[in-house]
Amino acid sequence: MKLYEHPFSSAAFKVRAVVHELGLPVTFVTVDMMKGEHKSPEFLSRNPNGKVPTLDDEGFCLWESNAILCYLAAKKPESGLLPADARGMAQVQQWLQWQATTFGPSANEVMGETVYAKFFGRAKDEAKYAAGMEKVRRDLGVLEKALDGKEFLCGKLSLADFSLVSALYLRTPMGVDLEAFPHVKAWVARMESRESVRKSLPPM
Repeated sequence: MKLYEHPFSSAAFKVRAVVHELGLPVTFVTVDMMKGEHKSPEFLSRNPNGKVPTLDDEGFCLWESNAILCYLAAKKPESGLLPADARGMAQVQQWLQWQATTFGPSANEVMGETVYAKFFGRAKDEAKYAAGMEKVRRDLGVLEKALDGKEFLCGKLSLADFSLVSALYLRTPMGVDLEAFPHVKAWVARMESRESVRKSLPPM
């Protein structure tokens, strides 16, 4: 299997972490987005959206990071990262969809005016940043309640934890403070203490 990705993509980060957690034989291929490699005909043949990450498993190409996570977990069902029972699976999927539709977009608004603005040499839009931060704090409130009395979102380690924590690994340059969310702060520390997550962090 090959994973086409970029070191500073939060979506690619969570896939790398799950690859390491599961110990799967995956080759990481860095896509140089500054050179436009993600828009090349070769790459678009794998992912017509021109985005990373994209997984190629002997010609079976899969995009959307949460779908890739599910595919990888299905290769090692004994890991329990994607529960087999109906309620467990639904709960994990609930958080994966919430990440894709709510928390991920909120965090991306903030990243766009901090990390990505600096990366692309663009001035920070303070109004957009403030609006994004308001949404991030709203979402952190949801996570704070969900993690009350629990080590992991679904009771035990699952894909949900890897997917959601990916939005916070650049929290320092994003200006996101977790002090008002002690359950989230402890959960993030718990996740970042895992070797699989540490190995997936980009060079800072």
